[in-house]
Amino acid sequence: MKKFNRLALSTALLAATSTSVMAGPYGYDLHNVLAPVSGSMAGTSIAKPLDNVSAVFGNPAGLSEFRGTEFTFGATWYKPSAVLEHDGSVTGAAFKQSNRNEGYLVPQIAVTQDLRGLGIPGTLGAGVTATNGIGVEYRKEPKSLGASAELIVIGANFGLSWDLTQNLTVGAAATTTYSMLDLGLTSTSAQTHDIAFKGSLGMTYKLPHATQIGMFYHSELRQDFDDIIQTSPSSAPSSGLTSATDGMMTNLIIEQPRTLGIGISNEMLMDGNLYLAADVMYKNWANADFWQDVYVDQWIFSMGAQLTQGPWEYRVGYGYADDPTRENIEGLSQLDNACSGLPGSCTVIPVNSSTTGIAVAEYLQAAQAQVIYRHRFSVGAGYKGFLAPFLDLDMHAAYQLEEDRDYGSQAAVSNHTNSEVSSWHAGFALTWHFE
Repeated sequence: MKKFNRLALSTALLAATSTSVMAGPYGYDLHNVLAPVSGSMAGTSIAKPLDNVSAVFGNPAGLSEFRGTEFTFGATWYKPSAVLEHDGSVTGAAFKQSNRNEGYLVPQIAVTQDLRGLGIPGTLGAGVTATNGIGVEYRKEPKSLGASAELIVIGANFGLSWDLTQNLTVGAAATTTYSMLDLGLTSTSAQTHDIAFKGSLGMTYKLPHATQIGMFYHSELRQDFDDIIQTSPSSAPSSGLTSATDGMMTNLIIEQPRTLGIGISNEMLMDGNLYLAADVMYKNWANADFWQDVYVDQWIFSMGAQLTQGPWEYRVGYGYADDPTRENIEGLSQLDNACSGLPGSCTVIPVNSSTTGIAVAEYLQAAQAQVIYRHRFSVGAGYKGFLAPFLDLDMHAAYQLEEDRDYGSQAAVSNHTNSEVSSWHAGFALTWHFE
């Protein structure tokens, strides 16, 4: 019985950790899919961003596209849906439960300042938005061990673009993030936060025939959450801890991976009224702390179009993201070492050394349901001169098609968990232009 209790607690810990961080089409990275204009074009924004939020948080060289002073304020409602079905081989009881989270309101705020009027061939940009995160809620299902969790990553960005030549622009940006991680279980919970930093570099180059290419590199973002995981006590959670050394808390490192992106745009067709763009991104999950045990590297493809007719702009987009989930995992090295440096009575979370342990880790993969997003469709519209000549309105909506997957490679517990996910979002933004 004690052995089961320890496994149950560790499973809940793993489930809570996993469900906290999967929201977007790129693992837990949202990368401009909620931005005012890019959000209606499947996040496409690398070569020539059409809103300043996408430039501030994407390719910093794209800041050069904005003249005078621009201020954007908007919000996007994001609603992920997930259904987790488990046969009880890990938790001890079968269940099927839907995500209980109601959804999230994500701010989109950015300002850009063109410096050319001062004789400086550059543009400054700054902004605030949620760059990563969101979670799920399974507390209504006791057979899941009452796991719930949320990870919210708020990013504050400052960037600069510089025109090296008439055609070549380079840019750099620094991001400061405030991350909040909340893990909740049936009888224990933990909440912590972290401040982290990353950098971005980018370039754009103008080619003939109204064509432009762009490229960016985002460094890794290392988030170190102190005292967030409770090691397994020697008795059931409801019985209380048995000694001062039981129930020790240990840290968890979650690292957003390095990302490389390249894009191309063209606005030659229909007398310049049709804008076309395509992006490719590569995410290096295999070298990111925590994720390297459960993910492989990921490719993301997106394309978008904008048709201008008078003051109206009509937009569509399509995106495809590889499923980065490993087919056969060997465990979770970081959590397996949770007792490192703690007293000998600490119980190692069983995720590596046995068939049962790997089954627990696969249950974690399944709870990270949102990573299996693949196909995404988006639409939107904008109106120049909304209410006033200097004010623009942009609206967008998108749907990520439902995906489903079975998890579990161990012979004793084959395909023990199924995840079924989808999501949608809708938002708006107002942009003020000042000369």
